[in-house]
Amino acid sequence: MAELDLSVIGALIDGRAAALARAGVGLDALRPHVERLCAEAPVEAGELLALAQRCGRPLHELLVLDGGLAELLGGVGFERSLGLYVDGPNGAVLAGAWALPASEAEQVELREVPVDDEGTRHAWVFGLPGSLGLAGISPSGHAVVANLLRPNEAGPGIPGSALLRQLLGASDLDQARASIEATPLADGRNWMLADGRSFFGYEQLGAERILTRVGPKTGHVHANHCFDPSLRQREARPRSAPSFRRLELASTLYVMRRPDTAASVLEFLTEVEEAAFADPAARAHTQLAIELETGRALWRRRAGDPIEHER
Repeated sequence: MAELDLSVIGALIDGRAAALARAGVGLDALRPHVERLCAEAPVEAGELLALAQRCGRPLHELLVLDGGLAELLGGVGFERSLGLYVDGPNGAVLAGAWALPASEAEQVELREVPVDDEGTRHAWVFGLPGSLGLAGISPSGHAVVANLLRPNEAGPGIPGSALLRQLLGASDLDQARASIEATPLADGRNWMLADGRSFFGYEQLGAERILTRVGPKTGHVHANHCFDPSLRQREARPRSAPSFRRLELASTLYVMRRPDTAASVLEFLTEVEEAAFADPAARAHTQLAIELETGRALWRRRAGDPIEHER
């Protein structure tokens, strides 16, 4: 595994801290989330604590790299995204695209990380160095893509990225689903989980979650707003206009294009973003597509970058 560049992590923290400061929020607002993270996600907390000590930073500052907490506190639009699941003739593909500032996108990586106390089981995690990730592939073969949802108030749980790591450490989808059902969040996520045989979609705000989609044989898209009527009452206002635009274009173009391979899914995600947003800076061009049958991942950091292959 490649060594993390601590100067890069420091710059990422400082960049997000500056964005939050412009919204009138300081990094100390993240302090209340540390105690619960340590109590309810000790493996993930231990990883971040060790990294924080190497960076010479307090643990709470690394939590700014969880887009859900940053969005909850400042509404600054970190990590806006689109998730897509398709089941084609060559098997199922689970994919996501995230809108990141150029300075962040160029640092995104797909890293192999331990997901147990002993360090014997490793997942592939996609995201910024210093963070717990945006998506990933578990050692058991299932994959998870997360899209941020913003509740109108902080929930009683852990950051969504910490639960993502726990889902990647699960032995199978049943255990992953049980973790979602048992674990409240501080923020919100749409969870997309698949193993090539089954697919599940959840919406979760704080301690409330709804199973919104079941079934491996249909396409499914999701962005950064809730579908479920009851959860909509708990969403922050105003709801994300870019999210509705992204979903509208994705739903329309999916019917026309029917992407069914990892490569065609990446092309589809690019087409959606270009159709949805005239400003390239608004587009979600940090992309990951996972073939569930083979475990192969295709990804790229920015528009125009070559597609990377892993596994």
